[in-house]
Amino acid sequence: MTTLLIIAGTDSSGGAGLTRDVAAATAMAQLLPQFAQRSLSLRPVVTAVTVQTDAALEEIHPTRPEVIQSQIRAAAATGPISAVKIGMVGSAMAAESIAKALALSVPDTCPVVLDPVLRSSSGGRLMQASDLKPLITRANLITPNVQEAAQLAPCLSDRQPDSPDTPGIASQTRRLQQARQLQDAGADAVLIKGGHGGGAMSVDHLFFGDAHIRYERPRLPRGRRGTGCTLATAIAVQLMTGRGFDQACANAGDYVHEWLKEAAI
Repeated sequence: MTTLLIIAGTDSSGGAGLTRDVAAATAMAQLLPQFAQRSLSLRPVVTAVTVQTDAALEEIHPTRPEVIQSQIRAAAATGPISAVKIGMVGSAMAAESIAKALALSVPDTCPVVLDPVLRSSSGGRLMQASDLKPLITRANLITPNVQEAAQLAPCLSDRQPDSPDTPGIASQTRRLQQARQLQDAGADAVLIKGGHGGGAMSVDHLFFGDAHIRYERPRLPRGRRGTGCTLATAIAVQLMTGRGFDQACANAGDYVHEWLKEAAI
């Protein structure tokens, strides 16, 4: 049995959070031959209960940090964890608690994918960028969108940031600067997503070590809530099979692109 630990909030609309994570992990596993002979086990850890619709974030009810830690401990005690996906965290205290619980319960060899959720898809602010530093230090891969990368990078690194609006600095150069700042903060790899950008092509930038890989796909006319959850979870499932960052991000990105096409029909 292969086990994915999913740490995230609930979403009463069903469009994001743990509900979307479970659906994405299940769908991704069904596409992989590795799971034909073994089952995928999902262990959820609830960081917060949110009251949401597709249009608005109405309420947030955080889970106490000690309860988050207890959930992680119990999940790990049930059996070995193969990978971890972290979504909505909710607070600096929760981030610290998750980092400590992972250090005690999950081996360092276990891949951790962090989707740094700062705002909900419906527009509500969920946490401050600097609150995530304990988890970025532990993450093997962090998957910010363009706006999240611009907020995270300056407050997590000692490097002097360049303004996103500085004339003459190409967006690709800014992405490289932001990724290096996030790597300085501890992340092994950074995937800066281009879905919230402009232009005919949506371009994701993956940085790991000295490597930089671009993934270009046609921009679709409609998006869907929970896209970030879906991508990060799909990547985590890919990493569980032993794929490297480059192939895992490519395969998961292709899956999400097809999922988004369904909304465009």
